[in-house]
Amino acid sequence: MAKANPGIGRLLAAMRKMIVEVNDQEICRRLEILQNSEKEDLAPSLMKRLLESPEDFDAREVPEPYTQYVKHYLYMVKRDSREKARDRDGGDAPTPTRRKKSAAGKSAGRTAARKSAREKPDAEKSRATKKTANQ
Repeated sequence: MAKANPGIGRLLAAMRKMIVEVNDQEICRRLEILQNSEKEDLAPSLMKRLLESPEDFDAREVPEPYTQYVKHYLYMVKRDSREKARDRDGGDAPTPTRRKKSAAGKSAGRTAARKSAREKPDAEKSRATKKTANQ
């Protein structure tokens, strides 16, 4: 049934080439399900403009069930161009993102909580030892 929607098939093939994250893979899987269930396809002229010049493409031109997938494709293109530019510049350090900062903050908080949890039993043991030694 994939041949019934060649426009979606082309978009899906382009997206699969740029999969980096698990999220990308999941979105491609959902688009494939949509491709098999939808009878409507994207216009060939629309797909040609999207795939040839994604920087100038407006996602609002795409009919509703596919808008979110086109937006994610545009995100993937931008991310890919940023990574290529970073590789050309020789920058090995990843660019900071909000997600990484918040994840680091959460893990630091968790680490502190774990340390305090570990210290409590040790402190209680030393207290118990002191009590028995005093008696």
